[in-house]
Amino acid sequence: MMLLSLLTAALLSQSPADDAPPPRRYALLIGANQGLSADEPLRFADADARRMFTLFRDAGGLLPEDAQVVLGADASRVKAALGTLRERMARDATPGDQLLVYVSSHADGEALHLSGTRLPVKELVSFMEASPVGVAVMFIDSCRSGAATRVKGLEPVEERLVQWATPAIKGRVIVTSSSADEASQEADDLQGSFFTHHLLAGLRGAGDLNRDGRVTLQESYAYAYGRTVESTLLTRAGTQHPNFHFDLKGQGELVLTEPVLAPSRLLITVPEPGEWVVASEQDGMVMGVFSKGSGPVMLALPPGGYRLRSRREASWLELRVAVPEKGHVLVDESLLREGTLVAMQAKGASGWRGALHLGGAFATRTASNFGSSVGGQLQALFNAPIQPGLLDVVWGTVAGRASKSVVSGGLRQTEWSLRLGMGRRFQGQWSALTLGPELGALYFRQREAGTSSTGTAPYGGVSASAWLGVERVSLVVTGSVGGAVMPLPQGNALRALASAGIGLGWNF
Repeated sequence: MMLLSLLTAALLSQSPADDAPPPRRYALLIGANQGLSADEPLRFADADARRMFTLFRDAGGLLPEDAQVVLGADASRVKAALGTLRERMARDATPGDQLLVYVSSHADGEALHLSGTRLPVKELVSFMEASPVGVAVMFIDSCRSGAATRVKGLEPVEERLVQWATPAIKGRVIVTSSSADEASQEADDLQGSFFTHHLLAGLRGAGDLNRDGRVTLQESYAYAYGRTVESTLLTRAGTQHPNFHFDLKGQGELVLTEPVLAPSRLLITVPEPGEWVVASEQDGMVMGVFSKGSGPVMLALPPGGYRLRSRREASWLELRVAVPEKGHVLVDESLLREGTLVAMQAKGASGWRGALHLGGAFATRTASNFGSSVGGQLQALFNAPIQPGLLDVVWGTVAGRASKSVVSGGLRQTEWSLRLGMGRRFQGQWSALTLGPELGALYFRQREAGTSSTGTAPYGGVSASAWLGVERVSLVVTGSVGGAVMPLPQGNALRALASAGIGLGWNF
């Protein structure tokens, strides 16, 4: 306990009085949920860029007037922000200052996909290289972002730990969320991307390995790398490996944030190592999922209420705390109480598993002497990334409908259809659209005056379904058009058919 008290006192007593003034930091932060038309919309890119700005404002010495934050970005707005920041740095920046660039968006190996436009990554790299500052660091959280580090003069670092003897540091650094051929993934339970979430947690203080109240580039990268690999190990898209390329010279350490100087802080003084979750009481935002080592840890957090949970071998402990606008709050083991396990499930764009729909159905007449048919349908959809970006969902639909003859009042027909399809699922924040071809068969039975006859017909067409809802329950509207080869009295004939349905859907 004596050692723990000394460590806690050391964290609380950290002061910049003996250090040189921190460098002035400039920042460009870009978020774009929408990519190109073929890209499935992201959900948290804008929010991730906003969180990065807030953290560096509170714990990184970033002045709001020295930052350009572009949310819902497209190429023209980013270029305008580049021009504004370039003019400001040309007027005010010195070689001792720093530049931070953060991007969260869709991308390919050459360009960012920003709200229907493309911005070559080399434009950001050129801006970073030409900036009149001593150090420039760029974080790119995009699919296949590792290709962006293929820049002359930057050396790759494959190991998890970044090692260099690098105050008087000069150079350029690019950190990417994935390698050149990997997908970068989001998670609903984290309400952000895996990489940015763990990078933010590390910069808030979870990555402060030596407990000096400051987080260096080396500490934050090592923390984000390890946690991102661990979090994505069992995801459908596969393990995600952040990349680090740099050209740094000098001696010392490149400090990115100083949680000890943030206006509002949380200090966990529980001595034992453990797995921790820190979530906002206001909106459920998970501020950090991290493994705490022995001793205290300080986190820079916005003021407000938070729920803390700590996992032990056989139980969970929890606590609710209020972080003040100025100052800190202590979390001691004696304050924790027994809690219940809350299952958290990651289901970003690649984590959607499937859905089930049940509703009413309507179809056009199968023959000229029959009217339209009405009934019900059941549809099941499953995530199946056969060819991501083109074919990523399969489905099966069973429908049963009834109709009657418009010529003979006693003639009734019952139809059963089975259709199988595959296609593309376009995901929005509160909606989804599934579209693609399907094949199947119709089975029908006709009855009149105690006699009956049956028949079958092959079917082919195109189907679409729109899912509108919140969380797991959706209003579902379906439609299909196609044709069936019907066995009519005059012989087989191709007949155009259309059907529609409406009902409820459940995502799982």
